[in-house]
Parts: sequence; C-alpha cells; structure tokens
Amino acid sequence: MAENQLISRTDRLRAEARETDWGTLIARAVDDITRILHSEFRLLTASMKTVFDEEVDRVLAFVATGVLMVGGAICVLAAAILFLHEYAMLPWWQSFGITGLELFAIAIALGAFASNRRPKPPQSPEFEPERERK
Repeated sequence: MAENQLISRTDRLRAEARETDWGTLIARAVDDITRILHSEFRLLTASMKTVFDEEVDRVLAFVATGVLMVGGAICVLAAAILFLHEYAMLPWWQSFGITGLELFAIAIALGAFASNRRPKPPQSPEFEPERERK
C-alpha cells in the first residue's frame, strides 16, 4: 500500500511539473519574494517599535531627572541666600550677589574642565608604538 501512495505521489509531482510553465514559476517566485518582504517589514516595524518605546522611556526619565535636579538646585540656592542673609547678617542684594558670583565661578570651572576632556581622535594601528601592539 505504501508503494501505491509513493507512485501516486510521484505521478502527481510529474503532472504538476508538466503543468508549470515559466509564467507560473515567475509568479510563484514574485509571490514568495513579496511574502518575504512583507514579513521582513513586519519584523522591522516590531523591532523599531520596541527601540522607539525604549528611547521614549529613556528620554522621559532624563527629562524627569533634569526637572528634579533643577528643583533641587533652586532649593539649594534659596538656602544659600537665606543663610547669607540670616547668619552672615548681609542685606538681601548682597546675599543674591554672592550666590550669583559663586554660581558664575562654578560654571567657569566646569567649562574649563569640560574643554580639557576632548576625546582623542582614534589612531590607526600603524602609528601605534611597537610595545602596545603585543
């Protein structure tokens, strides 16, 4: 019985092979390619969606952190101004002026520190010293 099924299957394949012409083969190939392209596009869309969602979450966390840091900095500034006014017995304008000058000095120091930390350009292996190639 298995032989009958095998023969009938091979006969069916031969009949299909005779019926297929170049137009049918090309149509099938184009259909297969379009299915593959649609599947790849769906995969790309799904992966881009997850990447986009992760980036949006990261940006929102960064913004929330920035807002909290600004709020904390305002509180620290207010505390410094109040300290200078109450305990150093300075007038308000002097307290604000001293705090502003301190912030200005900190900004200059941070700017100088950031300008010194420029990344070095990458070097090709042919310019590296011999001892570092090992």
